[in-house]
Formats: sequence, structure tokens, C-alpha cells
Amino acid sequence: MADTLARIADPDDLRFLVMLAAVLVVGVLAVAAGVQMLPRDADSGFGFRWARRP
Repeated sequence: MADTLARIADPDDLRFLVMLAAVLVVGVLAVAAGVQMLPRDADSGFGFRWARRP
């Protein structure tokens, strides 16, 4: 099994790809957590929420 993987890609390349995938997964999870903190209601006006005029 290891010999087959070594023929496909160098073990150092595989280590790099696995680390890159881990960083990308952590980044996607961070973005998903940030999106959940945004307000659910759509902003119906122009400007900041606390500066709306009646």
C-alpha cells in the first residue's frame, strides 16, 4: 500500500497536501462559524442599524 502511494506521489508531497487540506477545512469551519454570528434578518435600509432614521 505504501509502495503504491509512493509511486503516485512523494511522501513529502502527500504530507503537504494533507496539511493544506487541514488548513482549508479549518478555514471553512471558521467562515461557517462567522456566518452564523451574522444577523438573520435582512437589512432593509441603507446605513448602519443603529443610525436608522424613523
